[in-house]
Amino acid sequence: MICRIDGPGIFQNKESPFTEIFSLLKYYECSPGEVGTLAYSADELKIMNQHIDNAMNVLIQGLQVIGNLMGMLPPDQVRVDTNYVGLFIAVISNLTEELNNLKTDTDFALRKCEI
Repeated sequence: MICRIDGPGIFQNKESPFTEIFSLLKYYECSPGEVGTLAYSADELKIMNQHIDNAMNVLIQGLQVIGNLMGMLPPDQVRVDTNYVGLFIAVISNLTEELNNLKTDTDFALRKCEI
């Protein structure tokens, strides 16, 4: 049986938009008495894993570049609203966290496929 584990998809947390998006996109195979696993084929899971790895690498490298640029500028030349930078970093962190959670789920489902 295909089901959602995270609930009916009610908008709950505007501060973590990627948590909400990923909860709507994940579908699990649910069996009584077992932990649900992602309801995707092994090939789809492998492709998801590769894209997750690529996305996480780009996000981390981008954050490092932004941090380095901000750190190299003299304080009197920084003309950005730090609130926006903080919100951007929070959202990127949420995306990275959810990608990591999805990676954990796909790894688990792939291991289960191999058994």
